[in-house]
Amino acid sequence: MFIRAVMFLCIFYVPHLSAETIQPAVAIKAPAIGDGVSKNLRKLLDINQIRAEMEASFRATRKFRVLSRDKATLKAVLDEQNFAQSDLAKGDAASKGELNNANYLIIPTVIDFKFYRSHKALPNFDSKFKRRDSGLLSISAQMLDSSSGQIVTTFFLKSTFATKSSVVNSRSGRPSSVYFTKMAKGVSAKLASQFVAQVYPMKVIKRTANGQVIINRGQDGGLKKGTKLAVFFAGEELIDPDTGESLGSSEEYIGEVKVTRINPKMTFAKITKEVDPINMPLSRGNILRFPQ
Repeated sequence: MFIRAVMFLCIFYVPHLSAETIQPAVAIKAPAIGDGVSKNLRKLLDINQIRAEMEASFRATRKFRVLSRDKATLKAVLDEQNFAQSDLAKGDAASKGELNNANYLIIPTVIDFKFYRSHKALPNFDSKFKRRDSGLLSISAQMLDSSSGQIVTTFFLKSTFATKSSVVNSRSGRPSSVYFTKMAKGVSAKLASQFVAQVYPMKVIKRTANGQVIINRGQDGGLKKGTKLAVFFAGEELIDPDTGESLGSSEEYIGEVKVTRINPKMTFAKITKEVDPINMPLSRGNILRFPQ
């Protein structure tokens, strides 16, 4: 009788738990190019690489399923499904029309791009120049709830580089593509970090006896040793009286912490400021945000 009861619980609860633990799905559209990018620089702007770096950054968080929206990739999947439904295969692949939908859609736009090499002639030297490479990649990315089409928020991301001056013999060439890759990785990492904070706010999971807090972020949370975070008390949910729409919870600033150690799945931070330690001490459930 006991064994039957255990088997019943396993059959009943396991599918329920697995359904609840499915990670949200994210799809990233190909970045558009805004009017702020000059025509001369557009040929140096690798849109496919930017999207690839964004997808890689989201996968690295291990908090989302990343769905491809690349036309060539989707065509390959469709071709495979067609093959699976033919007489040549077992037909055990996903059927047409059964690809997963995204819970969130990201629509990036490159709003500014600089990628240039400057030269300055050295006095008293023939054909000698000081060369310096510089660049900037600025992107706005809308986050949409795909079930409603509502814009949840817009992220503004920027990455730059500047090399040290070096002496060269001619005015020629352009910066290495390595620097473009670094900028693409930079904006992508920022996007993934801010997106995670939007969907899964950083929270205090425990306050220790030695004046530290433990945060529900690890090495995949975009934090670094020395990072300062503002701490807020999450109050009651606020409802718009006209529309009945939830506007989120009221938040009250209560202090600051500084990251001291980052473990694979959690982060330790020292309490550096506590506005009212008696009536509103930093404690479990408090929300942490990057200072504005």
